[in-house]
Amino acid sequence: MLVVTNTIKVKEGAGTALAQRFTYAGGVQDMPGFVRMEVWHGSAKEGVEELKICTVWENEEAFKGWTSSEAFRQSHRGAGGHESILGASLDKYELLFSRTPGQ
Repeated sequence: MLVVTNTIKVKEGAGTALAQRFTYAGGVQDMPGFVRMEVWHGSAKEGVEELKICTVWENEEAFKGWTSSEAFRQSHRGAGGHESILGASLDKYELLFSRTPGQ
């Protein structure tokens, strides 16, 4: 299992509006190996809010399939032109252990 987080820093007050972009299906949900997507919104600190877009994949190959797909290109077209975005970073994490209630 692979979790990919895209942390987007935005100007204070812009986080909720930008997060709405992720509510529209952009093809990721149809990709082989896609498990789920979550959008997290952090509270403002020093005039900056954070969005964390977390996608969960069966494996690295599934994620690479998404990033090389036409659906990815279409869903990210014009994404860099949002004036409230201050920066972004992409991180990947491999799941090593998980616990559920009662385990």
